[in-house]
Parts: sequence; C-alpha cells; structure tokens
Amino acid sequence: MITKTAGIGAHRSTYIRIEHRRYDRSRVSPSIVIAAAACCVVLALLFFFLASACEEARGQFMEGLKKEKEIVEMNKALKVELAAVTQKGYIKFAAQERLGLKEPNDKEVMVLR
Repeated sequence: MITKTAGIGAHRSTYIRIEHRRYDRSRVSPSIVIAAAACCVVLALLFFFLASACEEARGQFMEGLKKEKEIVEMNKALKVELAAVTQKGYIKFAAQERLGLKEPNDKEVMVLR
C-alpha cells in the first residue's frame, strides 16, 4: 500500500511510505474440489447417455427409412404390374410365362351349346 504522509511541522518535507502486505493464499476447500469433480463425472455420464440415445434414435430412423424405401419400390412395381394387366395381351403372356400354360388347339376345344 502506498501512502503519503507529511511531517508534523511545516518545515519538514513530504515523503512516501510503502507498506508491503502479505496476503495468505487461501486454499480451495477439499469439499469444493470433490463437488466439482463429482459434477464433471455426472456431466460426462450424462453426455455419454445422451450420445448413445441419439445413436439409437438415428439407427431406428435409418431402419424406418429403409422400410419406407422398400414399400415405395413395391408400390411402384405393383403399379407397373397393374398397368400391364390392364393392357391387351398381358393375360396371355402371364399365363404362358408365370403359370406355364399354353393356348389350346382347335382339336382340344369343345364348344357346347
């Protein structure tokens, strides 16, 4: 601390007196250190829990997207098949290719009236 003092009489000159004060370095309480460490551990555990929950949610979301993509592809295939069924001549083609049927001859067909 710096202080300015004057002498008792007017004839004395002014001088500066410097005082050094020693401050005790206060130590942090061990309970505060333990509490801070416990908070850090709790925050780290919380972070890992949230990270794993996020990863699990991401996996479920990706699984849902894959299923949705499969459904969309199946829907497109069914639409193409429906369009083909409604076209003339597809039934004959499907009977030959899928079922292994063939068109009968005139001798094999008997018409009853």
